[in-house]
Amino acid sequence: MILIKTNSGKLTHLEAGQLVKTTLKDLQTGNVNSSNDVNISNYVAKIANHIVVYDKALLQIQKNEESDKLAALDYRRDMDLAIFRRQLKVYSLSRKPAETAAFQSLIILWDKYKDAATLNYEVESNAIDNLVQDLESPKYAPHVATLRLTDFVTDIEASNTLFKDLFSTRNMEVATTEVFNMKTVRKETITTYNKFCAFVLALANVEEAPATYYKDILKIINTSRKYYADMLAKRNGGNDTTPPVG
Repeated sequence: MILIKTNSGKLTHLEAGQLVKTTLKDLQTGNVNSSNDVNISNYVAKIANHIVVYDKALLQIQKNEESDKLAALDYRRDMDLAIFRRQLKVYSLSRKPAETAAFQSLIILWDKYKDAATLNYEVESNAIDNLVQDLESPKYAPHVATLRLTDFVTDIEASNTLFKDLFSTRNMEVATTEVFNMKTVRKETITTYNKFCAFVLALANVEEAPATYYKDILKIINTSRKYYADMLAKRNGGNDTTPPVG
């Protein structure tokens, strides 16, 4: 048996949450009794706890207009990082010694920061500040110039500054209420969900496992995954055009 591929990273926050919530609901309404399975029960409980926080974070976004602006600016700087990475990778094929040397130096530096876009807001801001500082240092600036990446570094710095300015001036109302970092909440929720799916897939393919128990759970998981996979395929016209980060 297989696990249907669904690129949850391309789903909106609402859709990603609904993917997970649908799986939980279908497990409850299906004919699968997992009450005596400690591992499955623990995963379901963990995911359910994540969803409680996830829903609170979504509600915060809906109530706080500045959160929408922050999310947009965060996406902008994430895309600037992705664009820089893509432009840098072009030179991996260069036959010019100077460009090859510059690429090899910068790709080692980039590896230190390649996961910046997955970090929480404050940590990502600091990571980007450090990245820009390194890229503008005497050690790396000549390589940036050689590969004509200066404008892309400027874009990263500018988008990060816009984000930090808004983040630092959020309403006092936000500072005095329970605040959720949607990116972190989503990452934690999807990570647990993915572990659960991988666990079920592994046991569904073990001959010694109960004949249909894990296979039935996998079918339930795949039902919602197929729905969102098909939706993404229609939305993108069958083409994945969003540049990856990392």
